Amino acid sequence: MLQRDAPAVGATQPPADLASLIQFYSIELAPTDDGGLYVGVTATVCEHEGELELMEMGSGRVDTLDMALLMIRDAVAPRH
Repeated sequence: MLQRDAPAVGATQPPADLASLIQFYSIELAPTDDGGLYVGVTATVCEHEGELELMEMGSGRVDTLDMALLMIRDAVAPRH
């Protein structure tokens, strides 16, 4: 079972050339009460000279570590 959280209200859409702006990714894994995992992936981007911003790439709850890896892979895959 894979559940993604809805995007935060007011969240900006990633620019088309996001891959060139990403400085690094941060991945959060946390156990949930039902025995699953919470997965959160954010990217630190530099859209303006020297200004780093945090952008949510994906988050949700999964049942297994394999599903968590799939979610992470999807969140960091280059978008064309």
